[in-house]
Amino acid sequence: MKSSNMFTVDENILKSLGADTLKTIRTKGIQMEAEIAAKLEELESLVVEGVSSDGLAKAKVDGTHQIIELSLDPSYSELNNKTKTCALMTEAINDAIYKVNLTIENEISNIKYRYSGEVIKKIS
Repeated sequence: MKSSNMFTVDENILKSLGADTLKTIRTKGIQMEAEIAAKLEELESLVVEGVSSDGLAKAKVDGTHQIIELSLDPSYSELNNKTKTCALMTEAINDAIYKVNLTIENEISNIKYRYSGEVIKKIS
């Protein structure tokens, strides 16, 4: 049997799990999807600050990966060096985006692990 996600499901394995287990898996799956959707919506308002490797540039990025703010340390004296200035800004933006992605990944993984654990406990 092919599922909508394009992987093969062995019907004999499904039958051996039993109706109660399948119901638990289905119910927990629906609950997990709803919680993930709510968490993703909540994380849209997340704001993370990234910094360049030397700390001279900072960038704030929100949970939808939009750049909110860019700033340079007042001690930075090479504004005329566009290449260096752009490189610093790029480092800060990339650092902020990395932190946003890491936060989202951690939050979603925590939800998935919790629901997987609940299913395993239920069928054990």
